[in-house]
Amino acid sequence: MLSCDNKTREVFMSFLGKMFGGGQSEPKNEERSFPLDQGLAAFFQQDHRNCDLDYAELEAALGTGNEEEIKEKWQRFDKNMRRHFEMEEKEFFPQFEQKTGMTQGGPTFVMRMEHARMCVVLEQMAALIEEGQYEEVRNQGDTLLMLAQQHNVKEEGMLYPMAGQHLAQEWSEISESLKRYLD
Repeated sequence: MLSCDNKTREVFMSFLGKMFGGGQSEPKNEERSFPLDQGLAAFFQQDHRNCDLDYAELEAALGTGNEEEIKEKWQRFDKNMRRHFEMEEKEFFPQFEQKTGMTQGGPTFVMRMEHARMCVVLEQMAALIEEGQYEEVRNQGDTLLMLAQQHNVKEEGMLYPMAGQHLAQEWSEISESLKRYLD
């Protein structure tokens, strides 16, 4: 399990605040965007950013110790992470695999394995939140953050560009199917 000290956490939160919250030290509680009209890569990359914002809000809530706020932010983060995995695994990956013939051992196989690993950490975090062990939630969150960052680099640097080439014609159909996942 990874853990980062308070200074590292503070720097990270400041970075997220500047990147997404107009220079504030905490991310703003704002609506997330879903740019379905901008193509596959733009949509899923923005959903990564949306999940990053949800995590930053959870981190900020953990710092307050406010149990109600922590549970609210946790539920949003957990729901949106799982929704992201489901959108990829049920709508995007099957289309990519069908179009490319990469069904076994290809990039989507690796992405599914990484999703499963992140879901294990999400389950651990859920149990810790129920127990009120918020510092341990932060430690598990550091592990999840590392896994997600490594995962997102692979998707954004390799898989999404490949998919954009192979699925350009299918994007309107895929984007229609994704609408049912969005609140």
